[in-house]
Amino acid sequence: MRQAELKRHWTLIYQLFRRDLTERYQGSVLGFAWLLLQPLFMLGLYTVVFSEVLQVRFNAHASNSHFAFYVFTGLLAFNALSDVLTRSSHVLTERRDLLLNTELASWLLPIIPVLVSVVLELFSLSVLLLGLSFNQSFQALGLLFYLPFLLVRVLFSLAAAYSLAVLGVFLRDLRQLVPALLTVLLFVSPILYPLELIPEHLRPLYHWNPLAHLVEAYRLALLQATFDIERFLALALASSACLAAAYLLFQSLMPRARYVL
Repeated sequence: MRQAELKRHWTLIYQLFRRDLTERYQGSVLGFAWLLLQPLFMLGLYTVVFSEVLQVRFNAHASNSHFAFYVFTGLLAFNALSDVLTRSSHVLTERRDLLLNTELASWLLPIIPVLVSVVLELFSLSVLLLGLSFNQSFQALGLLFYLPFLLVRVLFSLAAAYSLAVLGVFLRDLRQLVPALLTVLLFVSPILYPLELIPEHLRPLYHWNPLAHLVEAYRLALLQATFDIERFLALALASSACLAAAYLLFQSLMPRARYVL
């Protein structure tokens, strides 16, 4: 790919990314302030519910607020992935005129919701780090250990985005089906509960859930400053393979998708 063409692609990606983020908060009074206010409100809510009302804790020595951080950290990965899946299922149909009436490369469009999800996750992460610092449990090394798993999450998100984007052209019901599937994914992944609560005979099923491993890796990194190298290598390999397969699917179906659009 020539340098001029590469520069043009990156310019288009930036413009579409900026438009997507602007449209998300267009018309709201607080605008981009919601990027910080929404995760701040959710962390405050989890802290009150789990620490003061339910008084949930892992053991007698853990603080009540730890479970709120535990849930919030798990939701970092899930909410980002959820946003990508929801937006990607109709990203091509939503930008139909732009795709058909310009020379825009179709493979650029699924990248946009993934980039937006990174921004949303980083704002939520800043709120989590603020809460951990206030609770005197923030470990700077954990942030360094978190970044490789953020990259893994982005690779999985890109794989999902390319698959759903092109399939969403042929299966318009995906737009309604994805939120229902995400609800199922939320409850079959150890996000709102620790893996230890799962019966022994069901735990092998969780080992085949990439999100379960990603959530656990996020928690180990951010809450315990621990880097699970074996988990990282397995997730990196799986996410790369998924992305390669998804991109091939996207490129093979895109010529027919243009006719359907």
